[in-house]
Amino acid sequence: MASFFSDFGLMWYLKELNKKEFMKFKEVLRQEIAESGLQHIPWNEVKKASREHLANLLVKHYEQKAWDVTFRIFQNINRKDLSERAAEEMA
Repeated sequence: MASFFSDFGLMWYLKELNKKEFMKFKEVLRQEIAESGLQHIPWNEVKKASREHLANLLVKHYEQKAWDVTFRIFQNINRKDLSERAAEEMA
C-alpha cells in the first residue's frame, strides 16, 4: 500500500468525520475488535484518542489491515463515500 495511505492517509479520512461520527467510529472499532479477534487496543486509549492518535494506533496495531478495518467501519457508520474515495485513490 502506498505510504500516503498509512498514518497520514488514515488521519486525513478520520478528519472528514464530524464529532458524532468520530465517536461512532470508535464505538464500532470497539465492536470490531471484540467480534473479529483483532489485536486488542485498550478501549481507554481508543476512547481518548484524537484523530491523529487513532490513525497511529490503527497502523501500529493492524499495519496493512488498518485500511480494511477502517473501510468496514466507514460502511457501518454510513460513510461509504469515504471508503469509496479512498479505494479510488489507492487504485
